[in-house]
Amino acid sequence: LVCLLFKEWWLQMCLRSVERAGAAVIKLMQWASSRPDLFGVQFSNVFSKLQDHTTPHAWEHTCCKMAEAYGEDWDKKVEIGEVIGSGCIGQVYKGSLLTEGADEVNEQPIAIKVMHPGVKSAIDADLELLHFAVYMVDKVPFLFKGLQWLNLNGVVDEFAAMLKLQLDFRIEAENLNFFNKNFAGDDNVSFPKVLSSFEPTSEVLLESFCAGKPIAEFVEEHKHDEKMLKSMCDAGIKTMCKMIFDHNFIHGDLHPGNILISEKDHKFIFLDAGIALEYSEADHDLIVNILMSFIRMDGERAGRLMIADSNDRTQCSDEAAINELSYVQRIKEICDAANSSDFFMDDLGHYITQIVDAGAKHHVMMNQAFVSIMLAVKVQEGVALMLSREANVMTTAIPIITQYELRRKMGQAVRTARDEVTTLWRRASRRNA
Repeated sequence: LVCLLFKEWWLQMCLRSVERAGAAVIKLMQWASSRPDLFGVQFSNVFSKLQDHTTPHAWEHTCCKMAEAYGEDWDKKVEIGEVIGSGCIGQVYKGSLLTEGADEVNEQPIAIKVMHPGVKSAIDADLELLHFAVYMVDKVPFLFKGLQWLNLNGVVDEFAAMLKLQLDFRIEAENLNFFNKNFAGDDNVSFPKVLSSFEPTSEVLLESFCAGKPIAEFVEEHKHDEKMLKSMCDAGIKTMCKMIFDHNFIHGDLHPGNILISEKDHKFIFLDAGIALEYSEADHDLIVNILMSFIRMDGERAGRLMIADSNDRTQCSDEAAINELSYVQRIKEICDAANSSDFFMDDLGHYITQIVDAGAKHHVMMNQAFVSIMLAVKVQEGVALMLSREANVMTTAIPIITQYELRRKMGQAVRTARDEVTTLWRRASRRNA
C-alpha cells in the first residue's frame, strides 16, 4: 500500500512538472497516456488529465482574443459559457450563437476554441531543446549507439511541423472542411463544422457543438455490451484505414481526449483536427506499399522497400545499409512470427519496436513519414484496445486496402495510356509539320 501511495504521489508530481514543461511535452504525454498496455494503468489514469483537463487560462485573455477577432461587440453575437476542455494548445468553451428572431433571441449551441497565451513561444523553446538533443546524438554517436538510424532529425522536424500546424486555427478549420467532405454521409464518424458566419483567426475558432460522451466514459458504461463495442472497434479501424489508404489525409491526434461517442447513434465524433497528416505521392506510395506488405505477411518485400528508401536518403553521406540480406531476413522473421501467433496489425506497436531495433542494427534509416504515421497508428491502437481486444483488423482492413490498390493500379494504367497517346500525337504532329 505504501509503495502504491508513493507511486501515485510521484506520478502526480511528474504530472505537475509536465504541465509546466510546455505544449510539446504535454502533446507527447497525451499520446503516451492513451497506451495503458505500454505504460501501465496507473500512469495512464494520472496523465490522461492532460488530454482535455490541463490548467485553463484566464477569462480576460479569452475576452481579449474574441474582441480582436470579432470586434468589441462580440458578446452581442456570441454567449460564452463554461470551459468544457483544455489541452496543450488552447481551451474550448460551450457557448451559444445569438440570432435575433421576430420576437426573441434564439440560442444555437456552439463550441468556441481559444488559444492559450504564450503557447507559440513555449513551443519554439521546446523544439529548440529537442533539436539540440538530436544534434548531440549526431555529434556523439558512440554515446547513443544506433539512435542515428531512427532518423531522429527527420522525426523531430516532422513533430515540429505537426505541432506548428496547431498554432493556427485557420489550418484546423481547413482540415475540418476536408474531413467533413471526405466522410460526408458516413454512418460511423462525424466532425464539427466550422461556422461560416464567423471567419476563423489564428487564435480563435467557432464551430458546431457536438454532444457526446468521452470514449473512456462510454466504454466504462457499456463494458458488458461486448458485441456493440467490438462492432464500434471495427468501424473505428475502417475509418482509420480510409484515412490512410483511401484519402491520404489522416487525423494525427486521435488520443482518447479527442474522441467522443454520440449517445443517440453511437457515432464517433473526432475533435481537434489541427494535426492532419498528408504525404507526397511518393511517400504515400512507399508507406502504403510497406504497410500492405506487412499486412500480407510479405516481410521480404517490406524489408527491401525500406532498404531502398534508406539508401536513397543516405547516399550523400555514404551510409548505406549493412548486411542487407540479414535485415530482410529479420523483417521476414518478424512477419512470420506475427503470422504464427496473431495478425501483424493486431499488435502493431510491438512489431514496430522490433523493426526499429533491426533498422538500428543494420543502418536502415527510418523514413520520417513512416514514423509519423506509425505514431498515429499506435495511438489508434490504444483506442482500439480500449473498445475491444477481439477486433479482427484483417477482416476490416483488407477489403479497403484491396479497393485502394485496384483504384491506384487503374489510375496508373490511365496515366500511362494518356502519356502514350500524347507521345504518339506529338510524333504525328511533327511528321505532318
